[in-house]
Amino acid sequence: MSETYYLVIGGSSVAGQAAIAAVKEFAPGIKIVATSSGDKEVPGVSETIRGIDLNKPDSWKLVASGATGSPRALFFTPAFGPLGYPIAETPENDVRAALQFSFDPMVALHEALQPELTIGFSAFYWLAHTLAAYGSMAYVKIRQEKIAIANPDRYKMVRAGTFRSTATRGIGLLLQRAVRDTKHEPIRKLGEAWKASGKKFGDFFFDYACESERLTFGSRFPQPHRQTDETDLKRAIGMVLAGEKAPIVNVIGDWTWTDTELPGLPSDFKLL
Repeated sequence: MSETYYLVIGGSSVAGQAAIAAVKEFAPGIKIVATSSGDKEVPGVSETIRGIDLNKPDSWKLVASGATGSPRALFFTPAFGPLGYPIAETPENDVRAALQFSFDPMVALHEALQPELTIGFSAFYWLAHTLAAYGSMAYVKIRQEKIAIANPDRYKMVRAGTFRSTATRGIGLLLQRAVRDTKHEPIRKLGEAWKASGKKFGDFFFDYACESERLTFGSRFPQPHRQTDETDLKRAIGMVLAGEKAPIVNVIGDWTWTDTELPGLPSDFKLL
């Protein structure tokens, strides 16, 4: 009989490290296996599977072929695709490219390894800051959430507020370049607001994202808004590990709630 273990795809990311911390708290001493796109060992795990670059076709098969038995839970953190332009302007080719990296491998690994549960990570893709710049990635998150809603006993999603990570810093740099020469009106307006703020672009965009979150959800909660961090992700993941029935666990700072269906979406989502 194979050893019980948890598998984290993208273990060095902020979400991956939050998943590792949550598992250690939920099931102390259990084996944790994580993947890395490079050669470095993932901190805090029993075993690292190196060189798993999901930009390469069928790289997920390297994980499946090396796995022993089915993991108790599979965490899928990778999120990569064309962005830096409004969701309303997303071309179908960009959506297909994003799904190949950020959705298809999650489903393929779930089917190949048959974990008890696969846990993915989503975002608040319909808020002002994401409508302006999230591009194809919004459609990836919708697909992930739809599969969780249709199969809540097999898939769960942690929908998280904006948090600082290598990925979000990369998005900030991409957007900063885009505002200098863009054909998209929402990006142009974003650039004007940035220049008027007097802030560094990264700080401006995080503040803008936080304000979007506060305006949308702040009236629901007694606690003031604060930026989401790894501890908040860990708390939401812990809810899933503890048996939360809802397919989507939302977390923004101190705020936590669940959803059983997709939100109402504006007309920007033309490809749905």
